[in-house]
Amino acid sequence: MPTWPNKTVPNFTNEELADAIEQHQGDPDPVTRQMVQGCVREWERRHGLASDDT
Repeated sequence: MPTWPNKTVPNFTNEELADAIEQHQGDPDPVTRQMVQGCVREWERRHGLASDDT
């Protein structure tokens, strides 16, 4: 299984975000799922898809 980039989610490149979401989505580990959710939120924020009322 590929490893996560050695940095925090906001510092991932768009490519790293997409790879992490694609490779780890559906993982049974709760920590990994939380990381994927963070990646999805960051991707949405960068692309203007996230609502700012969270």
